[in-house]
Amino acid sequence: GGGDEDEEPMEVMDQTLGVSDPNVEEGTSTDEVMASVDNSGFPLDINGYSIATHFVKVRRTGTLSDVNTLWDLVGTDAVSGSVDSILNQPAFNRLPSIRAFDRNSKSNEMLNGLRYFEHALKNDGRGHEKEAFSWGAVEKSSVARCFVDLCARVGNIFSSEPRLLEVSSPVYVLGDLHGNFHDLVCFEKVLWRMGPVLTPASFLFLGDYVDRGEHGFEVVAYLFAQKLLMPSKFLLIRGNHEIRAVQELFSYKSECIRKFGSSQGMEVWEATNKAFDTMPLAACIDKKVLCVHGGIPATSLCSGLITTLNRIPTHLPDPYEQSQLAWDVMWNDPIRVEDIDDSTQKELDSNKGFVENFSRGTAHMFNAEALERFLKANKLSHVIRAHEMKASGFQIQQHGRLLTVFSSSHYCGAANEAACVLVDNRKIRTIRLDTT
Repeated sequence: GGGDEDEEPMEVMDQTLGVSDPNVEEGTSTDEVMASVDNSGFPLDINGYSIATHFVKVRRTGTLSDVNTLWDLVGTDAVSGSVDSILNQPAFNRLPSIRAFDRNSKSNEMLNGLRYFEHALKNDGRGHEKEAFSWGAVEKSSVARCFVDLCARVGNIFSSEPRLLEVSSPVYVLGDLHGNFHDLVCFEKVLWRMGPVLTPASFLFLGDYVDRGEHGFEVVAYLFAQKLLMPSKFLLIRGNHEIRAVQELFSYKSECIRKFGSSQGMEVWEATNKAFDTMPLAACIDKKVLCVHGGIPATSLCSGLITTLNRIPTHLPDPYEQSQLAWDVMWNDPIRVEDIDDSTQKELDSNKGFVENFSRGTAHMFNAEALERFLKANKLSHVIRAHEMKASGFQIQQHGRLLTVFSSSHYCGAANEAACVLVDNRKIRTIRLDTT
């Protein structure tokens, strides 16, 4: 089952929201911190560091055991008397509630429910045993209502973001998850155990959150909840399975109906896709490493420049009809050398290194020469993409300039590993995850 032996899963079930759950409420955002003050004790509006209004206590396992505010610590030796008068000023009283500690937030409500889903319980509160990675006797209609609201809020965030995200390192990059909630939890426990707020890195997910695996709903619910808590650190871009027609061919639509019934299941499915419709399509780390789901777009669609990605419509319910550029970014693949015959080579030569994607029957494939031209034109060093399962969880390709990462182990019954990538300190490091 999921979780650690020293954690108390019953707390997840008994509490409505986050404080009792050490993995849920884990910090504050940079725009919601305590104001700096001058010698007279008045708040100053300066672009400097400031003391966060929440403090945490961490278990030796890395999980949170307690959360306090500055006000909670008044009268203890943690806060000196010189701070008391500042805390009582109107400026502090008007500080907005911090998202990561809001017990009533939809994000923490959903994350708390997912903790319950993750753990096995000998008694689910109704005298029944609950298996790990199951909802047990939970009223699923409440879960669905919370999720639909969450989708609407996250969709608004996606709509406000550029189609090409600009990200600064350090960044962990994860590839396809495909409904593998077990592996997502494993990544959480390894990479952001104290939560994204208290982890000195951002997290970039390259799409394909649903289909094939049995827990697509839970994967999306988790990612959307974290996105709402920390929109600047939890970054999601769109893959080729974040499309209605693809999900109808595979499993996510039927998963929603199976879990929530025909009526509410369709509501959940449509809410999910309305958020997917506005997802960004690419990210660039430190202006040097482009991250996409599929691959670089054909030169004929963008003149070889990534800046054209920001011209893609924000609302994209039908990317094939609305933007061939978006379609290429979500679907393209690198071509394997062994797949290049004389006819294919002629097509590559006449189309600047691109050919029709005969493997998928849509979009394009590109060779190493096309990639080199693209990198040079955009002053990039590398491209990181997902979209293809690799036995080791990753593969370095095209003269070391292209890296494919896949983050779902045992994909469709295979023996592949899950991996992620850390971009930091001018290095691109692959990390394979032991999910046993």
